[in-house]
Amino acid sequence: MQQLDRLWNYQKADMDVVRYETEMRQFPMRQKLLKLRNLVADQQTLVKGMENDAAAALERLEAMRALHEKLQAQCAEVSEKLAQEGGFESAQQARKALTQLQESDTKLRACEKDLSHMVRDSQHMGARYKEIRQKAIKARDEYTKLKAVYDVEFAKQSEKLNALKAAREEAAKDIEAAYMDRYTAIRGQAMPPMAKLVNGDQCGGCNMSLPAVVMQNLRSKDRIIECENCGRILYVEN
Repeated sequence: MQQLDRLWNYQKADMDVVRYETEMRQFPMRQKLLKLRNLVADQQTLVKGMENDAAAALERLEAMRALHEKLQAQCAEVSEKLAQEGGFESAQQARKALTQLQESDTKLRACEKDLSHMVRDSQHMGARYKEIRQKAIKARDEYTKLKAVYDVEFAKQSEKLNALKAAREEAAKDIEAAYMDRYTAIRGQAMPPMAKLVNGDQCGGCNMSLPAVVMQNLRSKDRIIECENCGRILYVEN
């Protein structure tokens, strides 16, 4: 058997591996598993983000509550002094205290309003967090169950793939390094890297007609002749 014949048989085994690897990647259960994995990852990222937002919101809420208590204390202190006879040395001081009381009261009301909004927002956030976390748990459980089933199927597929790869390795025996090296180089640019001569003078890879000198070389020597158009190794079946 000539080298090009061996290389052609090797390509058949090589394409069997490529086709089966493609089937494995496109296997419906694998595609569903990948989608579930991405969903779980997205949900976990969302949950983590909400946890960070909740922590920041809690800090703001605590700061607002502290401000609220401070304003209440200020209002109580000024009110008490205004109610006391002789609480201020002059009418000017009393008027200043009254102005301060009004300002503190305005701030206090605004603070209470903000607190009310923050509490409401935190309740909504809590409900949303619970919903998303439940979805994340459900997706993770579904992923775990499906992966257990897929792992069994993947083991079977891997066994068949290994058999195909073994057949490819067997087909590579007795192929000279120069032929294999050229096949590998072309394989990185065109798949499949070899093309059969069809219709008497056409490349089966690109369907272009071959020049007469190429046809003469193909029929006279067992050496690598490439299509001038697509670069594939041309093969003439005996």
